[in-house]
Amino acid sequence: MACVSQIQTDDRISWHVEQSGSGPHIVLIPSGEGDCHAFDALAKLLSPIFKVTTFDMPGFSRTTAPPSALDKLSPKKGADQIVSLMDKLEISKATIYGSSSGGLFALAMLQSYEDRVERIIIHEVPMTVIDGIRDWEKLPASEDGMIVAHCQELFAKVMNEDAAAWEGLGPEYHKRLEKNFVTWAKTYVPVVDEAIWDKEELKVKRGKISWTLGGLMPLGIFYENLIIATEVGIAIKVLKCKHFPYVSIPGVLADYIRDCYK
Repeated sequence: MACVSQIQTDDRISWHVEQSGSGPHIVLIPSGEGDCHAFDALAKLLSPIFKVTTFDMPGFSRTTAPPSALDKLSPKKGADQIVSLMDKLEISKATIYGSSSGGLFALAMLQSYEDRVERIIIHEVPMTVIDGIRDWEKLPASEDGMIVAHCQELFAKVMNEDAAAWEGLGPEYHKRLEKNFVTWAKTYVPVVDEAIWDKEELKVKRGKISWTLGGLMPLGIFYENLIIATEVGIAIKVLKCKHFPYVSIPGVLADYIRDCYK
């Protein structure tokens, strides 16, 4: 069973943290939904050989944050926040897993805190924003219901291939997502434009990068991942899933993570 705690960092973020297992550290960064409950199955599978740490992202679900934590958010700023949490948890170095925006923060950690990163394992990292979503940042609160309804459809059906697994995360989780979707649309979507894709740096650090794509996702959405990975010499692993392998195929993903660590 995971050990659940609330950790306060110096930037006034109060983190909901879940830790389990023992062994070398692995940190699981949530993607756009921002809630670490989605990692429950994966964490259980990894905990026999890893000390697993995961958390709700700042401003999401059970992690509270001051407005300054989300103001002008960037991959680098998110990396700073996660490393501050690692400091409090006395995690000197870890393997970092992140899907989607979690992958952007993982990449930023490798770029800015390489000495704290064993390796990164990333899945379908956004390089552009899906058409129609970019303008949500500027919508008034009266449109929040539209954002929630659109995201519920997007996350459940476009980004996920296993409806039962997604719904199986439970009503409390899905209720938390209603608020999270608005936070994601208005503060995390713009993070994509702040990402730094330095191909020469990626070539130098490619030995620390494992990268996957979902074979069931429409190719065009994350095709740029394949292009840049190929250009810098990183072999893409295709998993039989869409955007949330830790929800739909946690066993396959756990095996892949273990293989990456060998």
